[in-house]
Amino acid sequence: MVEKNVSILPVAALFSPLNQKMNSALRSAANHPVGKSEAQLPAACAEMESLFINYLLKEMRATISKSGLISGGRGEEIFTSLLDAERSRQMSSAGGIGLAEIMLSQLGGEEYSKK
Repeated sequence: MVEKNVSILPVAALFSPLNQKMNSALRSAANHPVGKSEAQLPAACAEMESLFINYLLKEMRATISKSGLISGGRGEEIFTSLLDAERSRQMSSAGGIGLAEIMLSQLGGEEYSKK
């Protein structure tokens, strides 16, 4: 029996670019030896934080209503997508929102936890 409060994701959400990138990252992480993965852990956590920030920017931009006065069409969509991706990389490398550090301390154990 399904509860009334449970929301079911649309099929399109399952195949979104973010999910594809995350699944690709998980598959590649599963295929790497442990020593190599540990060396790449900080970069992987920073990349995951960057993807998350990019998703936040995309969703925030979707809440802004378009006036219709100036429409850039598909070119504008591509530009804003690339702009958000670059901004999210810069935000993540500048310290981000702390998600990478939390993931690093959880996945890396004592070696990466703050003292």
